[in-house]
Amino acid sequence: MGAVKGGEALGNPDRLVSRYGGVPVIYVESDEDRYVFGECWFNDRLSRVEFQPAASRCGFDGCSAVIQAVGDERAAGNPAWGIVDRDVVMSRDLWNLVHETDDARYEQAKPFGAEIKLLCRWEMESYLADAAALEQCRAELLRVPRRAVAVVDQELLDHCLALVPHAAVNAARHEQRVAGLPDGYTNRFPTRAAVEADICTNILPTMPGVGATRYSHHALLVDAFDLANEAPRVRVGALLRRVAGKAVLKRFGASHNINVDLKGLLASRIKEQSRVPEEISGFVEQVAGF
Repeated sequence: MGAVKGGEALGNPDRLVSRYGGVPVIYVESDEDRYVFGECWFNDRLSRVEFQPAASRCGFDGCSAVIQAVGDERAAGNPAWGIVDRDVVMSRDLWNLVHETDDARYEQAKPFGAEIKLLCRWEMESYLADAAALEQCRAELLRVPRRAVAVVDQELLDHCLALVPHAAVNAARHEQRVAGLPDGYTNRFPTRAAVEADICTNILPTMPGVGATRYSHHALLVDAFDLANEAPRVRVGALLRRVAGKAVLKRFGASHNINVDLKGLLASRIKEQSRVPEEISGFVEQVAGF
């Protein structure tokens, strides 16, 4: 079956009766993603759509697994859809999409076909970096009063800005086929200036050739995602298209001495607060035929 156009096949789950009991299937990158989407955000949609980790179809996790699982299913005549993180465009060297700041143009590209939803933010965790949900979790875990959401918005903005050089150096390292710095690398540095100083002193000298030049190049392109004249909340959303969401959550946790994985809690709080991202819910509802 070819690419879905105008919802032509999205509302026709009958072809899946023999394989999935008539429920359309959306493949996701991991069982953790399946939990966020299937158990938290769209648990009231499970009579109309099913979420499956791609490993259940092709034996491994990640963006490439989703693309392969959907391709294999469709080659076998079974309609299937997928959701993948934006970071796949860097892993595939699709630099025009890595750097695309116009969401409309980005979403129109569909490099892996109309059946694959390419997230606008860098990864699924980028949608969990929600100020209200994070603050509720922090207050509950530490047994302290909640702060104003505006205060948390500013904190998240500071974390995102500190991660601009992290995103830039990892792009330069990817070009050189060198492993990127881990998500928690910047936790010990309180500001962007401190992160930049460490990268310039300790990381760039270890990168051969034009590493420093390419780092500067990518830093400008990452900064282009910022909307400097907007409110902190808007700027956070804009920067999360390019900085790593996992790294933002790690910095937040480290800043408050929270040593538990917050993802499940955050997903539940976001659903309770009716803040499930419309970008994702719209795709799910289209597939489910709502």
